Amino acid sequence: MSDDTSQNTIYVNKIEPMNIYVPFGKHQLNLKKLKGGRLQLRSKTDNVIANIKSKQLTKNMKIIIDKFISDQPIEFEDIEKLEDNEKDYLAEIAEKCNINDRLRIPSPKLTKIQSDINKFNILRGEIIAGNDSKELIRDFKVLLLKLMNSKYISKSEGNEIMVTMLQLGL
Repeated sequence: MSDDTSQNTIYVNKIEPMNIYVPFGKHQLNLKKLKGGRLQLRSKTDNVIANIKSKQLTKNMKIIIDKFISDQPIEFEDIEKLEDNEKDYLAEIAEKCNINDRLRIPSPKLTKIQSDINKFNILRGEIIAGNDSKELIRDFKVLLLKLMNSKYISKSEGNEIMVTMLQLGL
């Protein structure tokens, strides 16, 4: 089988050759559109998914999607070739299709939030250990508010932490 033939066979649904859709997490991927370089997802009942836009794929994004649907390993080098906005888009698709476990795309937004969460946990540990420096507590409160506003910490949990800090005189 030549490379060109194997490339074309990934655009055929192996289970139902007449069906142009293939399962893609909790949604379906249109193979005919993908062959033309466009990512189009539908729900399992063939309805348009309101919060996932159809998008023309770049060559590097298409390589990753092709590897994903043909169960080939996605290499770190494949992901590194992507621009930040492409990583964000694929990370969003992975999350909305519930395929994060198979398609791990490091989104710059996500790594910034992860960095903030890690810093938050470190500062919290320092305060619990007894460090009550004014600068550390100020940084902790600013980070707490930032994480609350971005909904990574619920308002009720954040308020509970603030009340505890007030009770401790911090």
